[in-house]
Amino acid sequence: MNAVTINNKQFPTLEYKNQRVVTFEMIDEVHERPNGLAKATFHRNKHRFVEGVDTYVIDYTEKYVIDTFGVDVPPRGLRVFTESGYLMIVKSFNDDLAWQVQRELVNSYFRIKQLIPERSPLKSKAEILAEMAQMHLEHE
Repeated sequence: MNAVTINNKQFPTLEYKNQRVVTFEMIDEVHERPNGLAKATFHRNKHRFVEGVDTYVIDYTEKYVIDTFGVDVPPRGLRVFTESGYLMIVKSFNDDLAWQVQRELVNSYFRIKQLIPERSPLKSKAEILAEMAQMHLEHE
């Protein structure tokens, strides 16, 4: 299982429909929030999320898609969030830790995959870091 370190925590790299996603539990853990806070935030703002863009529900019958990442899909399904969905969930988190974690997650988790095309030669570490720095500047 691949993982990245965000806020000194091992964070599994989950992929669904060829993009990185996160779960409610992952968001709460990495942001050091009480269990259930991300879920409550989502439910308060559910009408703002676009299914298939910001979020997906992985059906139990598709559990094999995400089993390899060490995450269980319960019988009711598992809601996951893309980068845009994650950013919408944590929009209300505005302490210093939240800002730090958001930057780390966007740059080291969600966007890193975009820097390594699947069918092209691998880039050097220096090339990847240069592209990450450029993306960071554009984001700022």
